[in-house]
Amino acid sequence: MTFSNTGLAGRPEPSQAPHRGGEASTAEQGARWITVGALFVGALNYGYALVLTRLLDVRAFSVFAAGQRLSLCVTSVAVVAIPWMLAQALARARSDADQVRAVRFAALLGALTGVAAAGVVAGIAREFADTPTTSVLAAGTLLMFVTTTTLGWLQGRERLRTLACLNVTQAAVKLAAGVLLVAVLGLSDTGALAALGICVVPFLFWWPYRTSTRPVGRGAAHAHRNLGRTATGIAAVQALVALVATVDVVLATVLPMPPSDAASYQASVMVGRVPLFLAGAISTAFFPALSRRGASATLTASAVRMYLTLAVAASAVCATIPPAVLGILFPSAYGRMSVLLAFAAVSGCAVGALNLAATLFQAIDDFRCLRAQLLGFGVYLAALLVGWRVGGVVGYAAGTALGTVVAAALLVGRLVRRQGTEILTRPVLTESLLVIGVLVVLRPLPVAWLAAALIIAARTAVRFLRDRGGHGRRPPAPSGQPPDPPSPSARAPSAAQPPGDRTPTGPPRDDGPPKCRDPSRILREAVWAGTPLPTDDDTLRHALALARRNQVEGRLARAYPHALADTAAQAEQATRLFRRNLAESTDRLRAAGIPMVLIKADLTGDYTYNNFDLVVPPGQWQAGRHALAPWTARSTSYWLERSTKVLLWPAHGPAVHLHTAVCWFGIPVVPTGHLLDRATPADDLGCLLPDEADALRIWLAHALFQNLTLNLAELLALRPLLKPDVIDEAQREAAAEGWGSGCRSALAVATAAIARLDRGDQVRLPVPLPVPLSFRVAAEHAYHLARGGHWLTAAREVALRVPLVLTKKLRGGPT
Repeated sequence: MTFSNTGLAGRPEPSQAPHRGGEASTAEQGARWITVGALFVGALNYGYALVLTRLLDVRAFSVFAAGQRLSLCVTSVAVVAIPWMLAQALARARSDADQVRAVRFAALLGALTGVAAAGVVAGIAREFADTPTTSVLAAGTLLMFVTTTTLGWLQGRERLRTLACLNVTQAAVKLAAGVLLVAVLGLSDTGALAALGICVVPFLFWWPYRTSTRPVGRGAAHAHRNLGRTATGIAAVQALVALVATVDVVLATVLPMPPSDAASYQASVMVGRVPLFLAGAISTAFFPALSRRGASATLTASAVRMYLTLAVAASAVCATIPPAVLGILFPSAYGRMSVLLAFAAVSGCAVGALNLAATLFQAIDDFRCLRAQLLGFGVYLAALLVGWRVGGVVGYAAGTALGTVVAAALLVGRLVRRQGTEILTRPVLTESLLVIGVLVVLRPLPVAWLAAALIIAARTAVRFLRDRGGHGRRPPAPSGQPPDPPSPSARAPSAAQPPGDRTPTGPPRDDGPPKCRDPSRILREAVWAGTPLPTDDDTLRHALALARRNQVEGRLARAYPHALADTAAQAEQATRLFRRNLAESTDRLRAAGIPMVLIKADLTGDYTYNNFDLVVPPGQWQAGRHALAPWTARSTSYWLERSTKVLLWPAHGPAVHLHTAVCWFGIPVVPTGHLLDRATPADDLGCLLPDEADALRIWLAHALFQNLTLNLAELLALRPLLKPDVIDEAQREAAAEGWGSGCRSALAVATAAIARLDRGDQVRLPVPLPVPLSFRVAAEHAYHLARGGHWLTAAREVALRVPLVLTKKLRGGPT
């Protein structure tokens, strides 16, 4: 089990979605995270736009706005087509191989389409920008495409809190980089657009690097063809949404319009399109659940309700902003915004509805909606051009609003015909008219309007964050239809999967003994207590996902041998490969006269991880690498540990993780000499095993210094080591090594979790260690190192602790 920085780069895990009854609740919770993040992103983006109106002249700002909208138009297809294809594949996947195929295909598709998109952007941008500006815009576009794999990985695994935090980080980096390039370096619109590419760099740190390099087995070509068809359909639907959302802004730059009118219209669109971002946030959260369930009226109604709750209030506020407030926020050159904002707010709300409806069709692979979209786009384009001819910039804005309303109505109407009017529960017409009326009446009084807008915003936020209106209720199905049947796409096996564990779909049966539908309890009872409970296939599938996260999928599969026969066979095969590779590697090391200790390996169960850990004397580490060179197909190392650890991969099976010491990020914890002196031989394995007190400390240290959690497999390994004499000796040794207090605290967490599991109580798995404990043990151990004269190592430990905690909590925390 690797001690290196794995996180997302480790073994792929199946989507850990909730069981069916809680999917709406989980999607709504994720939507809240993404939406709150989107609000911060919107505030930062609007702040960036406002700053640029002060730093750039009208012409430069117009170029920036056009370039940004052009980039968004092109990448808006990519940030949906590629990530959502990947998210859908991960949500429907039933094996690790399915996920690896999907990640690899998404990475390849992102790179290839990124190159093509960069060329298209460069060709169009030449019409309104100079060569340097065109170049940075094209480079930024390519980088955005490359990072779409990260978006799909996080969305498919429903780690929406991490995704929300990354989105906020992206906006903050864009603001800081743009202000630096424009205000300090004087790069004008070129610097402002360069920030669009710089800001996506944080996504590269969460890119699933190792997942994309793992073997995929058979069926990759067939899987890639199916994934390609899905991506093409999603891209086509999203392309038309993107065209409706961006064509008006780009045409405002191309048409013979006064620069002040064009800038006023573009700024109005930036303000009025808030509902579009809200719809995107809600769509991102609901898409994985909809991909699993299919045409679910329950999920659709929840998504529609959440959108209407936010979009109506946001549009009403944007449409009625008093001229006095606009004069404070924008320079005098943007004076026509007071007239244009009303139309921009209407079009923004309509485009948001269009985007949400398109998502619902994409999730169930219903691409026949393209006909309604094409008709809507034709009406939209005709309306804005006619409006421009008749009324100039005001007619242009009115035509855009009319066209977007028609386009949205066509697509929403098709959705209602497919799923019934029940998805439009809790109408907001009366309340919406009241809100708009109040704001219109108060518009001549800026102070009163501002107070009313704040009250409306606060009430809307409370409703959005606390409303549980859809939980526990199922909208009645349309007449003559069964409620919420899975769609064929959700019912069929994943396009990327070979034959494997088949999960029957359809409603759970009520006959037979009572069935447990709590995946966590299923896992605890089957693996820890050894008493598998009756359950349904859907719950068992989610329990298997949780088991994989806790590295006990083999134990769960043996508890349910008929339902999880393929998983049991895979675990047995992985264990055989581990024992074979362990024997082959230790034979070579013994032949070279190099002693080795196998650490962090519970030999009483399965071994399904992708590497195992051997510690050798520091002076013989390079010799060990040379001894294993003929056996090694490739080697990898983490840059912070390149002088103390290396992963040596054979042609098949798990790799050898060769260590010079029990250490993390180059920070030693357990002395190697002491470990080797106390180790005992394991004749059947050909290597040494740690003394019980050393084994206990290594398990606890791995949790404290690396993972910040204890999974169920680790708790199973710890349970037989919790003997009074072993605990006393381990605590004495830990105190001598400079982390005695941390050892006692981690041991207390582990023993409390084991006691709760023994009683059959609810336990959060993996068991998290408290964040203060992580910081406290780092300070304790760093002080010990400094007292021993190891100042640089102590400084490294202190410097790495905060990034480690943040990374682990973002990557491994609940979403």
